[in-house]
Amino acid sequence: MSSSSPAGPVFVGGTGRSGTTVVAQLLGAHPDAALVPIELRFHVDPGGLGDLAEGKVSVEEFQRRMRRTWFERPPNSSGPRGLHVIAERPVMRRALRRLRETYDADPHGASATFLSDVVRPFREEQGGRTFIEMTPANTFAADQLCRMFPEGRIVHMIRDGRDVAASVAGKRWGPSTIEECLVWWADKLIDMAGAADRADADRLLTLRLESLLGPRREEHLARLLEFTGLDEHAEVRTFFDADFSPDNAHVGRWRTGLAPEDQDRIDRLHTEQLDRLAEHGVSIPGPE
Repeated sequence: MSSSSPAGPVFVGGTGRSGTTVVAQLLGAHPDAALVPIELRFHVDPGGLGDLAEGKVSVEEFQRRMRRTWFERPPNSSGPRGLHVIAERPVMRRALRRLRETYDADPHGASATFLSDVVRPFREEQGGRTFIEMTPANTFAADQLCRMFPEGRIVHMIRDGRDVAASVAGKRWGPSTIEECLVWWADKLIDMAGAADRADADRLLTLRLESLLGPRREEHLARLLEFTGLDEHAEVRTFFDADFSPDNAHVGRWRTGLAPEDQDRIDRLHTEQLDRLAEHGVSIPGPE
């Protein structure tokens, strides 16, 4: 696949704090790819577009939640959230009307078209021929996304569970301790594995964040770009060289402030979770 034919759209997912944002930004640095600057969520949330495509909710139910919940979400510390950040309300209304008119004949196609319709003005304004979306739960809906978007790609990011746990601990949306976060991390990966197994294997790439930081980083960058149909444009190279370093990615951050005996304890708990993942058939690629 060449840069003249980028895959699209590209959905980046994984557990929270696993590198989804920075990898989406890396791909979005390419001039052919418009990075959606917020998590859209409505395409993978329960009762959202994926469930609509599968007939699990009605068009009316989806439409109601689209207008009341997903179009304009309460802002957080990062700023405004919701579809309104990239699309005006008339764009949503036109897309909903088209969805209602075409859904019965082709639920999956109509659902995919809705997402494309609401993103199109932003994508065209950015000059992209495809778009990158970075809701972490994309991996939970990998199978639905594959069915909706025959040309789509899903990048499943995985990161050292100890660093994920250290980053999530204390966040309002996650568990409060590293110990609890390690269990949360493994639970999420187990849940994601089912959807990933049902997805088209050729259109899902599992990538370890640390692999983009290690001695084979160039090989893994090339693998990522080939998968998404993008070339190593100068702006991608600039972003990669500037932002992908062990320091920027906080590799080993989980050790910070912990006494040696506490580090050993967290290490043991991490190993227990890796064993639990293996019992569920979940394979974690090692850093390379």
